[in-house]
Amino acid sequence: MSPVPMMNEASTPTVYLEAQVLKCAEILKKKGKYVPDLVMAGGFVNETQIFKSIAMSNLKGTGPLVKAIAVARSGLTAAFKGRYFTELAKQGKLPKKFADLYGTKPEKFFIAYPELKEQIKKGLPWSAVGVYTYFTDRIGIGLKQLMAGSRKFKLNTLDRGDIASLTERAAEITGIPLIDHFENDTMEQILDF
Repeated sequence: MSPVPMMNEASTPTVYLEAQVLKCAEILKKKGKYVPDLVMAGGFVNETQIFKSIAMSNLKGTGPLVKAIAVARSGLTAAFKGRYFTELAKQGKLPKKFADLYGTKPEKFFIAYPELKEQIKKGLPWSAVGVYTYFTDRIGIGLKQLMAGSRKFKLNTLDRGDIASLTERAAEITGIPLIDHFENDTMEQILDF
């Protein structure tokens, strides 16, 4: 792991990096060269960031070039928090508000316990349950909800039309229209019946 300030402040911000990578992919395509599947990394922690990155990479409507998102820090945090709260529970030191809301035993406060009960009995650590819960119940469910709201039910159907830029700088960097320009023609099409 790199020091946090270096990761946060001494590199190209992820959206700029992806715009650069996609520009490289376009150049390779124009030259008839092979364009590999891409994996983006760079501080992804939630489903909206994943959604946007994949959608942004669908340049010509032929499917996203970004096929996966690498997530590190947030997954590690889920593992550490899973272990930490399990230790607090063993010691009887859970915060009162947490214990009142979620219970005092890992079997109660880990939402995935019923699903993973057999694996836990065989030695699956609670930290792994935290990671599983983060990726399935936090990221997975959130991504499915976003996609359903966009009427997209497979990741490979996400495209640039599913997202809009909120600032002029973002529109300039990504080529994705500002939100106030995004729906102009759609509204006209809907109302022109």
